[in-house]
Amino acid sequence: MTKEQLRNRLAAATKRKKAELVIKNAQIVDVFTLTTYSADVAVTDGMIVGIGEYEAEAELDAKGAYLAPTFIDGHVHIESAMVPPEEFAKVVVPRGVTTVFADPHEIANVGGIDAVTYMIDASKELPLDVKIMVPSSVPATNFEHNGAELTAEDIEVLFDQHKAHGLAEVMDYPAVFAREEKMVSKLLAAIEREKIIDGHAAGLDETGLNAYRVAGIRNDHEAITGEEALARIRRGMYVLMREGTAAKDIEALLPILTTENARRCVFATDDKHLDDLINEGSIDASIRKAIKLGVNPLQAIQMASLNAAECFGIQDKGAIAPGYEASFVLITDLEQLKIEAVYIKGKKVAEKGKMIEPIRAAVTPPASLLQSVRLAPLTNESLQLPLTTNKAYVIGVKPGSIVTQKLEEEIETNEGLFSPSVSRNQLKLVVAERHHNLGHIGVGIVKGIPITEGAIVATVAHDSHNIVACGCDDHSIKKAIEHVASLEGGIAVVKGETILADLPLPLAGLMSLQPYERINDSLKQLELALKEIGFTEEWNPFLTLSFLALPVIPSLKLTDTGLFDVEQFKHISVEVIE
Repeated sequence: MTKEQLRNRLAAATKRKKAELVIKNAQIVDVFTLTTYSADVAVTDGMIVGIGEYEAEAELDAKGAYLAPTFIDGHVHIESAMVPPEEFAKVVVPRGVTTVFADPHEIANVGGIDAVTYMIDASKELPLDVKIMVPSSVPATNFEHNGAELTAEDIEVLFDQHKAHGLAEVMDYPAVFAREEKMVSKLLAAIEREKIIDGHAAGLDETGLNAYRVAGIRNDHEAITGEEALARIRRGMYVLMREGTAAKDIEALLPILTTENARRCVFATDDKHLDDLINEGSIDASIRKAIKLGVNPLQAIQMASLNAAECFGIQDKGAIAPGYEASFVLITDLEQLKIEAVYIKGKKVAEKGKMIEPIRAAVTPPASLLQSVRLAPLTNESLQLPLTTNKAYVIGVKPGSIVTQKLEEEIETNEGLFSPSVSRNQLKLVVAERHHNLGHIGVGIVKGIPITEGAIVATVAHDSHNIVACGCDDHSIKKAIEHVASLEGGIAVVKGETILADLPLPLAGLMSLQPYERINDSLKQLELALKEIGFTEEWNPFLTLSFLALPVIPSLKLTDTGLFDVEQFKHISVEVIE
């Protein structure tokens, strides 16, 4: 803020001059007292300068609508929507989401610091305020092979030269507990600069939570039970209630919500696919779900605005009050959260679910991010899973959760090799390294993705983003992996030699360069193709598939170097040895 801006705002606030805009006939949603009331709202220079009775150069008649602060997503990976920031903004801003705390962890695992700086540049000068949190754990673990590393020195550069907002989810908890040099240096880089540090405390006990708070970590989005949420709140953490495509935790967490502890609760999407953002919404969908489950609508809006802003140290967002940014939504139905229009800094940018203001041209990604798939040649033998027993550890998938089960089951073999069984829903899972031509291939067994023939495949495989495929036969799996490699990344449904549907993701193997509407059309074709191979469920198997390679979320996962037991934090044999 310049001196002249401050003088101008003060003049409008004290009525020495007319405000630029006054909003009349609105029911103001007061997130401080959880009440509504009627008053004029005066705006100058993009800031709310007064509430009361004001004259202005222009008037906006709210016609009795509720006037609420716009919404904030406390933790999101934009890459999971498979679009760059420019297209992401077009999808979420009409939903009332005008600020997101984005962790470019996914693309950083492919392209390192160059990838993060690209995301920062692609997020500038958008109607969506993208606060970049620097990835803290790239690679996530040393038990797999990703594309790049982010060092403590890289993090300092991103803080000092690129003005990153904070340090993103610290998921390598063993490194924190062991006080490893690299992790301590990253934490200190944030602490010394008074940056926010995000948590990733999946499965941590009380001692682990204590250590995280001592490390300066102040929030967490991995609570999946009410007890876990309370344990975090009691230690001074904010709980980010996650509701994405794969992980849906709001219903399990809301029973602990009270008037006294609600101020420590925030909404986050984490990972949400584009079609779900279009069909359901972003944080607005979280608000609606909370209201449906019995939360006071005003409290739900508070969690999505003021609480989130305070959690991340943002002093001028999250409320309708003097000194706050004039970013607001007009809501005609509070219970249904029907959003009529979205305003950013006093200017209408979206109406009836559509952007009405143009967004600048997309930033061109670095060439290295457009040529990120380097897959060693596959052989038939590389996809085989030799077994000396008919009992094996199986990854158990539960729809709506990224946590898996460690199952011990009887399996079928043929000449000493695992044979997928559709009747038992025991399919083959393959993770193939795709960054450095290393030729590493992990093969395991998964239960809970009910396809009856063919295979599904993606270059989106958290967090290292190797190629992950699940299928009923080796031929389909091999064809699927080779196909997405030829696309420089993507997702596909394959049956034998036939590519039933695909979506190229040439930007780091994670994002498309097409308009979001065309991407959504491709996703619909993929849905039809899934039905052709026997998938009839309502949930998204591709997002579920993408988390089966993430060795920091319990219980059993598969990396490019084999089956990984998260509780033991080590690789184990697929065979159950009695």
